[in-house]
Amino acid sequence: MSLFGRRKPGFSKEVELKPNEISGEFNDALDPAANRADNPKAEKIDMQQKASSVLSRIVRGENVEQGDPSGQPGEPEMNAPHGTVDLLDYMESLPEVEDPFPPSPPAEPCPAPEKTPAELLADFIRARTVAAQLTPLALIRQEDEHWEELLAQMAEIESCADIQAVHGERDTYYYSDATMAHNYAMIAAYIEDKDIPRTIAQMVRFNCKTYPAPTPLYYFMRHPYSYTKPQIDRALTELKRREGFSDIEETAAFNGVVYLFSTQSMSPRYAQALANGAEHKEGEE
Repeated sequence: MSLFGRRKPGFSKEVELKPNEISGEFNDALDPAANRADNPKAEKIDMQQKASSVLSRIVRGENVEQGDPSGQPGEPEMNAPHGTVDLLDYMESLPEVEDPFPPSPPAEPCPAPEKTPAELLADFIRARTVAAQLTPLALIRQEDEHWEELLAQMAEIESCADIQAVHGERDTYYYSDATMAHNYAMIAAYIEDKDIPRTIAQMVRFNCKTYPAPTPLYYFMRHPYSYTKPQIDRALTELKRREGFSDIEETAAFNGVVYLFSTQSMSPRYAQALANGAEHKEGEE
C-alpha cells in the first residue's frame, strides 16, 4: 500500500528521468531572458565563454593575436609573449563600470557634551583626590563665588555621586570615594585641621571601637601623620587639660611600649592584654 493510501484511477506510474533524457527546451541557452543584453547572467556567461576560448587556444599552442579559426578577431588586450595570459593586463582591458554602491563617507566623531560648572568642580575634586589631597570648602569658596549653587547642583548629578564630604573641626573637606576610602579621608581631615591632640584622640577612639585595638604611640610617627615625639608628648599633655577627652588613657605592654585606648570602648585590663598580644605578634614577625 502506498504512503498516501490507495492510488486513484487516472494517476500514472512515477517515472524517474535521467539527466541525458531531459529535453533541451529547459536549457538556459534557450531562455529568452538569459540572452538579453542587459541580463547580468548573460554577460557573465559571455565572459566565461570568451575566457574559455582564449585559454583553450593557448593550451593548443595557437597564437591568440590571429584570433580563433572561426574568423573572430583576437583579444589584443589578453595577448602575452610565449602564449601566456597576463591577468593584470586583461583586468586593465575590462571596461570601467561605475560602482553602484559607493563607499560611505567616514563617520564624524561625535563631540563630547560640554560639562557644566558643577561637573568641572567634581573633576577638580577628583584630581586632588588622586593626589591624596582633600579639597577644603575654603578653597572652593576662593575658586567660585557661586560655590553654594555648584555644590547643590553637584549633589543632584548622578555622575557626581562619588563626591563625598567629611566634616572636620575647622572645615568641611570633599573627596572622591572612587579613589579614597572614607577612613583615610577622615584621617586626612584631622590632619588638615592641624589639631594634633584632637587627631590623636579621634583615631584612638576609632581604633578601639572598630577593631577593637589600642593604638601604640609610634603609630602617629608614621605616614600619614608623621608627628615627632615632642609633638605627641605635647598633644597628650593638652588632652589631659581639655574638656571632653578624659576617656583617652595610657597603658604599657610587657616590653614597655606605650599604647593609648579609650575607656568608652574597653577597660584598662582588656587594653593591656591586647597591647601584650600585639607586641608578641610584632616580635614574632
